[in-house]
Amino acid sequence: MRLVHAAARKRDRARLPQRLCAALCRGLPVEEVSLCLSTSPTSQQVLGTCGAAALCLEEVQFETGEGPGTDAATTGRPVLYPDLRTQPMPYPFFAPRLQEEAAHVAAVYAFPLSLGTHTFGTAQCVRFDPLCLNALALAQAAAAMDAAAGLVADFCLPHFAADDTLPWEPAETIDAHWGTTYRATGVLAGILDTSVADALARLRALAFATGRPLPALAHDILHNRRPTAGGDD
Repeated sequence: MRLVHAAARKRDRARLPQRLCAALCRGLPVEEVSLCLSTSPTSQQVLGTCGAAALCLEEVQFETGEGPGTDAATTGRPVLYPDLRTQPMPYPFFAPRLQEEAAHVAAVYAFPLSLGTHTFGTAQCVRFDPLCLNALALAQAAAAMDAAAGLVADFCLPHFAADDTLPWEPAETIDAHWGTTYRATGVLAGILDTSVADALARLRALAFATGRPLPALAHDILHNRRPTAGGDD
């Protein structure tokens, strides 16, 4: 908790989520962390990560619409996979994609970020070697997540309430994946005269069928091109 609170004392708010991720890494027996706002399977926004594997995990989860973070956000309880070699994750789309993109990830722990009984996000942690967290480690993780949740609520959520431009780094990476996809989903919903949730589901299905990432398909839609398997102009 001390490391988490120390991360908020610096004035550079643009890097606060990244500092929180780094603080969680230092305080817990994990190697990479990501923070994500998640109010529903169709409404997610990564705030920051510290590591390529954690970012990959978030991207694959967003593209497939399933995963440990999605379950943690839905249930408000930790979802722990301490050894992926002996306990494969039961997600038919997410698990094989993560194995393909980040085969070196050996353990994933998803913790809810909550205020009272309201869960508004997740912190996902990865390790490159298996580890079953003992009772002390889980208690430390719970305390650290409570502290992180309070800081995210105080310093990050107000930007959404005010509809501000999101200030967090790396801004280009975050916008390229989540921002572009959400804008394209809105366009697609208008074209198809359907809900945003249905449009996102269709976009995810197209990504799975073509093997192309969501941002590439979204880019095509936003530039008035029909999404294709090869991304032809």
